[in-house]
Amino acid sequence: MTVQRYALFLGCNVPVRNLGYELAARRVAEALGIELVDLPGFRCCGYPLKALDSYAALLVAAHNLCQAEAAGLPIVTLCNACSGTLTEADLELKEDAALRERVNQDLARVDLHYQGTTQVRHFLRVLDNEIGWEASRGRISRPLDNLHIAVHYGCHYFRPTRVFHSYGAEPREDAEAPAALDRLVAATGAINVSYDGRNDCCGGGLLGLRPDLAQEQAGRKVREVQRRGADALLVACPTCGLNFSNSQPADQELTILYFPQLLGLALGLDPDELGLELNQIPADGLREKLGV
Repeated sequence: MTVQRYALFLGCNVPVRNLGYELAARRVAEALGIELVDLPGFRCCGYPLKALDSYAALLVAAHNLCQAEAAGLPIVTLCNACSGTLTEADLELKEDAALRERVNQDLARVDLHYQGTTQVRHFLRVLDNEIGWEASRGRISRPLDNLHIAVHYGCHYFRPTRVFHSYGAEPREDAEAPAALDRLVAATGAINVSYDGRNDCCGGGLLGLRPDLAQEQAGRKVREVQRRGADALLVACPTCGLNFSNSQPADQELTILYFPQLLGLALGLDPDELGLELNQIPADGLREKLGV
């Protein structure tokens, strides 16, 4: 089996507040023959700077792209914002020669030079487009056919749509009807729960300004998913996962799962290897239902 190698870009949130997500991604990658390489030169993706100084954000993103280029590896991310920021920066630099020259003049101060030889992929896109759910389905040893799963993509997974389509990262996705997580749920044998407002924002973009509104938005979605009878809400973004976890009804908590955790369970991996005990919302009910 040919091993695919990627530089793992963890970003800021995942290694500090989403350890279960990181553990599951590493374990699932290993199970599927994907090697995730840690590069010590990676920094913040630059996203927090974009609203204040777009050029500074671009320069930070370019610094990260250069690290992957030096290693000769494509980048795989676990965070929607990291994925979008690095993808947009790479596309912008590849398309704009004058901007690329300016960025390289600044990068030269730290002995770096952007060449445009790497690619950026969200881990979900790697599994969906490059590994394929059919290949994953053939390795499933624990069908999850008694689980009811609702999915949430998060805004930055497929927006700006023009960027992802131009970059070639979304050859078959419609921003208003994404389906990668749905294909994953189907591959695991779980029952996909439809609910109103599926593509609504989790509210995470409001956390720094109006945390009360952010929690209200996330809480509304959690309650709707619960009303539809879901055992868990499946997410592909660390910020979304945290916001949903922190916006739970007082009387009944909803399990929030990161997508590699669901896939790992279906692959027969030990729940402890998938970091379920590190999630903010206990997955005891889900484990009991699966008998693991």
